[in-house]
Order: sequence, then C-alpha cells, then structure tokens
Amino acid sequence: MRKFFYILLCAFFFVSCFSHGNNFKPVADITDTGDTVSDDTGDTVTDTGDTVTDTGDTVPDDVDTVPDDVDTVPDDADTVSDDIDTVPDDSDTVPNDGDTISDDIDTDDDDDTDDDSDYQEEFDDFDGETIQIRIVTGNITSGNNQSYDPGHGIRIFQALKPDIALVQEMNYKNNSANDYKEFAQEIVGTNYYAVDSADYDIPNGVVSKYPIKSSGYWDDPNIDNRALMWAVVDIPGEKDIFAISVHLHTDPASDQVKAAQVIVDEIGKLESSNSGRYYYVVGGDFNGTSAVSLNGFGKNNTFYISDSDPVDEKDNCNTNRNRNKQYDFVLADYHLHEFQVPVVYYSSEDATETKTYENGLVFDTRVYDESELNEYFYPAQTNDSGASSMQHMAVVKDFLIKLP
Repeated sequence: MRKFFYILLCAFFFVSCFSHGNNFKPVADITDTGDTVSDDTGDTVTDTGDTVTDTGDTVPDDVDTVPDDVDTVPDDADTVSDDIDTVPDDSDTVPNDGDTISDDIDTDDDDDTDDDSDYQEEFDDFDGETIQIRIVTGNITSGNNQSYDPGHGIRIFQALKPDIALVQEMNYKNNSANDYKEFAQEIVGTNYYAVDSADYDIPNGVVSKYPIKSSGYWDDPNIDNRALMWAVVDIPGEKDIFAISVHLHTDPASDQVKAAQVIVDEIGKLESSNSGRYYYVVGGDFNGTSAVSLNGFGKNNTFYISDSDPVDEKDNCNTNRNRNKQYDFVLADYHLHEFQVPVVYYSSEDATETKTYENGLVFDTRVYDESELNEYFYPAQTNDSGASSMQHMAVVKDFLIKLP
C-alpha cells in the first residue's frame, strides 16, 4: 500500500512539472504588432510579419540595401535637354521663305552642353522673379581683314560682359564651327552662337550665354555680302528674346529704311501667328540714323525709338571711330523697353564703387586711363578703340526682365 502511494506521488509531480514547462512561450512576448520602426537614417521599415531566422549575423539598422534617397533616374538629369532644340517646337512660326537654321550651332557635343549648363548655374542675375540681360552690339573688328583676329574687339566684348552680343563683321580665323565656338567662349564662356552665313564677306552673328534655339536670316534687299540675321535666345521664363543683328547699307540712307521695314514686316508675321511669344531687340551698325524713324524701325510701333541715347564717359553718343557720327544702336520693342535699367559696372577693387550709365553706354577705351580700365573694364586696353582699322564703338543696354 505504501509502495502504491509513492508511485501516485511521483506521477503527480511528473505531470505538474510537464504542465508548467508548456506554459513558457519564449516568443509570445515579442508579438507582431504591425508597428513602424524608424532606423537612424530616417528610413521607414514596416514589419511585414515575415519570419526572420537568427543566423547569428548582425545587420545594423543604418545600412539600407537601397536607400530611399537614391533614385534610379534623378529628377534633374534629363536624357534630352529641353532648352537646346535643333528645330524648335515653334519653328512653324518662323518664316520659311529662304530662312535657315544655322548648322553651326552645336547640339550634339555632350561635353560642350554640360559645360554650358554648369556655367549657367553660376548666374547671379536670376532670382526666379527677374532676370537681368545685358545686350551689347559691336562692329569692332580691326586690322586689314575686317576680323576679330587681332584681339582688340574681343577684349572690348570681354570687358563689357554681355549676356547677348550682336556681332557685325563676324570673321574669326577661318570662320569654321570650331573657330566660332572659340570666339563664343572668348566672349561669353559658352558655345552658343549663330551666324547668317560664314560664306558672306562680313557676316552678322549672335553670341549668347543662353541657349540659341533657332536662327536664320532675311535678305537685305540692298546688299549681298551680309544679311538681316536673327536668333531666338532661350532666356529663363516663358518668353524668349528674338535678337536681330544687322549691318545696314551706307548710302543712300533710304536703303537703311528699306531694310528696317523688311524686319518690321517679318516681325508682324511672327506676331500674327504667335502673339506675345518673344521680346524683340535689333542692334548693330545702322550706318546712320535714318532707320531709327517712324518709317523705319518705328513702323507699326514695333521698336521703341524715342528713348535717350547711350553715351560715353563724356556724354558723347556718337559711335564711329572718329566719334562724330552716330551709327550703332540697340533698339528694344515696347515690352522689352519697359524693363530697361541703367548700365552699371562695378569696381574690382571696391564693390561699393561703380560706373553708372543711365541710358546705356557707348564704350570707347580711349576716354579711360589704364588703371580705370583695369578696375572696371578688364581686360580692355586704352588703345583698343583706336586700333588700326577699328570700325566703331560698342553700345550697351541692360534690361531687368520681370518673369510671369
């Protein structure tokens, strides 16, 4: 009987221990709650309920296989740049009666495009609401071949710091595409240029810090060694600048008016098909004042012709080499004219010191001493405007354009 009692007692203890051991659940206290856990990188990791087996390896929270902030294709790296079109979307608004788009505009060189984009990112004149555009026109070749090879005109352009340069007698070295790229790099630091035709004896061109979307020219009815050249410059904002570079006939003066009327009539066609798409500016060597009239560029109120003239340091508005005749102009349409502001050049020695020209500048290096040029207009030299066979003086206007 006692032996039977001990057997029952042992059985009781055995069952009790076995039952107690089954009540211990080592993973029951770490229940899948579906809570979100943030690691130290700020990435969000959601418990998916999957079973994870402890392999003994430790994987720190701050090492993501694919971090959230790394996109496969970054938003700012477009495969095709929108702002450099070989044939722009608005090409149907450009007259097709003999106009050409310059083949010399390089849109295929990726390295050049990247360099120009990087250059534009450094602009300090664009705040998202306004953009300041400096337009310089210059028939400033020198030497025996009416070219920029001697360097005097290049130094003048560099000193004036244009955003858009309207260039006359645009001969440089052999007038090849690479030569023109070098010319543009010298003047504005980009490869953006356009020319009416390198086959002309004294071609007209446009050089720009901003992309040139398209270009071409209208025939000047009075001369056959250059044309009425235009280029569409893609500045920030919804509207582009339609820039026209001209070198009008010398004599008779009525030829200058006829050429101006060709330009005004073509602009009228553009506005009829695409009103408000462009700001218009015409500049260059007019070879006189007759085109700056109600019969010329003032026809149909196309260009504003009534503002005060740019002058030099001595209030002289004349632009020929001898400074006794006014040949060179920059004229804006009425909308662009509203944004004209004084031309200001800052001292390289004291940022608070400036030279300001209320209505624009006629630039003659001979009215400054060398120290002033070094301070305000580097790298121009005192004798540049008086160099052998120098044509005319450059003219500068500034515009602070409000963006819509």
